[in-house]
Parts: sequence; structure tokens; C-alpha cells
Amino acid sequence: MVAAFPKAWVSPDDPYWPESDDEIQRVIAAGGPRVSVLLPVTLYLESQPVGSTEEAFFGVIGSGTASIDWDFFSWPAVPELGLEIRNKDAHVQIAINSRDVYRDAPATDHTVFIHFREGDVARAEWLAQQVGLQPIGPVECGW
Repeated sequence: MVAAFPKAWVSPDDPYWPESDDEIQRVIAAGGPRVSVLLPVTLYLESQPVGSTEEAFFGVIGSGTASIDWDFFSWPAVPELGLEIRNKDAHVQIAINSRDVYRDAPATDHTVFIHFREGDVARAEWLAQQVGLQPIGPVECGW
């Protein structure tokens, strides 16, 4: 994954693991058993054009589990539903080969999660409809 995205910043998923991006990059480049101690890691890419990373990401993951998250953007206004633009609480996540955001429920396909502010169900349903989908599960609080 690091080789596929050389401009990515790498961080251990464990917040108590002190390695910096530079240290993780050195360990990965050197190979060896210490690499597995660092896993899992999170790769961060900022300001990437839509569609520029997804296929490469899927190619590296194969049948494994992972997730792609998009955040720090705005939900569009939906005038027909009386919804104004929302600059906060906008987050989309794809759980790859998994049914849950923590990758604990393996699957043979992917699940899209729309994270939104409480009470904004109409916007989430509208967003799903824009790509020909519909919500398949109940609204869950958390995360």
C-alpha cells in the first residue's frame, strides 16, 4: 500500500504506538519482521481528485478488508428537501470486503456508510439515491 501511494502520510492505527511517518516508511522500506508489528496502519492522502486513488487501492487490497474514508468536505444543498449546504459532519466511508466500519464482518463485496449529523436522514437517503442506491440498514448512533 505504501508503494502504491508514495505521497501518503502513514500512521499506526494504535494511537499509543509512537512511530512517526518517517520511521514507519523506513521500517517498511527495510522489510523484515518489524513491519508486521506496525500493522494495521492508516494512510492519509489530502486533496485527491475524485477517482484518482480508488482503483489502485482496490488492486492492492484484493480480497482483504480495508476502508476508504472521505471527510472534510461539505454536503450539498438539497433545495427540494429544504436542506441547506452543510459544512460539518460530512463523511463517507467504504468498508471494503466488509459489512462494518471496523472490518470485523468479512464480505465478498463492499458497504458504503454515510456518516451524518443526527436528524439528517433525508439527506443520507437523497445521497444514496444519487448513485442509484438505497439505505439497507437502520440509522446507527456512534462512530
